[in-house]
Amino acid sequence: MNQTADILNWHAKHAWQPFTQMKLSAPPVIIDRAEGLYLIASDGRKIIDAVGSWWVSIHGHNHPDIVNAVQKQLNALDQVMYAGFTHEPAARLSHRLSEKTNGHLPRAFYSDNGACAVEIGLKMAFQYFVNCGRPEKSKFITLENGYHGDTIGTMSAGARSVFHKMYEPLLFPVFTAKGPDQEGAVESLRQILESNSHEICGLILEPIIQGAGGMIMYSPSYLKEARTLCDQHDVFLIADEVFTGFGRTGSFFACEQAQIWPDIMALSKGLSAGVVPFAATLASEKVYQGFYSDDRSHTLFHGHSMTANPAGCAAANASLDLIDDTCMTQIKWIESWNQENLRTLCAGRASSLIRTTRQMGSVAAMEIALNSGYTGSFSPNFRERCVEKGLLVRPLGNIVYLCLPYIIERAELDRIYEILEETIIEFSA
Repeated sequence: MNQTADILNWHAKHAWQPFTQMKLSAPPVIIDRAEGLYLIASDGRKIIDAVGSWWVSIHGHNHPDIVNAVQKQLNALDQVMYAGFTHEPAARLSHRLSEKTNGHLPRAFYSDNGACAVEIGLKMAFQYFVNCGRPEKSKFITLENGYHGDTIGTMSAGARSVFHKMYEPLLFPVFTAKGPDQEGAVESLRQILESNSHEICGLILEPIIQGAGGMIMYSPSYLKEARTLCDQHDVFLIADEVFTGFGRTGSFFACEQAQIWPDIMALSKGLSAGVVPFAATLASEKVYQGFYSDDRSHTLFHGHSMTANPAGCAAANASLDLIDDTCMTQIKWIESWNQENLRTLCAGRASSLIRTTRQMGSVAAMEIALNSGYTGSFSPNFRERCVEKGLLVRPLGNIVYLCLPYIIERAELDRIYEILEETIIEFSA
């Protein structure tokens, strides 16, 4: 066998991929390497990565500054347990993340993926009240269309979507408020808190954009109201910025658009720019002090072997170095380019197939006028046709979206929209 045949054979015999019905899935595209905006397949094809490989590659692929920082770190220290020991990259990163929140969230707890970061945040909120002698405050509020991960805790704290319905017998109960884009959303949240705050420890939400729920975008005013209500009812506000953080929405953190800070913030994806699996949960000093005790039973009992991995910290520090004023200006340009391209798309040949569009920062989305849910055939078929044309997108049901690396140029973005228009029209035939 040649190498390609070997890879495909091994894949067919052994692979089990995420969010993929393996029996119905087409043979995978083998990627040999990546550079900037492009994935380069084993057959030489260049594929534009318009979703940042599941929203992580904010600086494009193999950015030399991040790669060099990780290589340099691995030459010095590959791994050490983050209990009783520390190292310069972790200490520096903790300080820098605190600075990015203007000192509102000075405490950093490290992990390796977004779901884990959220899970830690849930445990912080829950145990805080146990440690303070108020164990009755043990439940959470989530929002309709919210998504926070695929562990048992994060599925419980998210909307009961197709992703999670199978596992409902395993999930703990939550209060569910209206989605923040809906009429009466604030009143829905207020009513839940006024009636049940004595048993609620936290409200969890995705600030400004609900990602996996369909790239649903909402007003910062909702966040302001949520912050106020949480303060009034002694409930922690937990911001899942795994997707929205590090410039994605046009501000460094999405919460800044509402001029508020949460009590707990979950970070991953853009934190290390996808180079190393890495995550962090930031907490206020108030939350931290709920665990700072002479009683060892008040310890936050969470951790794993790779906590504060030095290479992950190095990647995160290098990524933070790249998010400067020039980068944030580029995100504003991407936002304006998306606006122009969406207007052109909606005035062109594909207009009858597009119900709505929306965009913010480096994110753009369009709802295709087809009744296809998350388990329908539209998404895999659309994705496959786009890949054939040299473009990676992965629709959420009938929501086609872009989650663009900040290095993209105007001509490359125009080409993306050309492929999208052509492919959308094909589905009208």
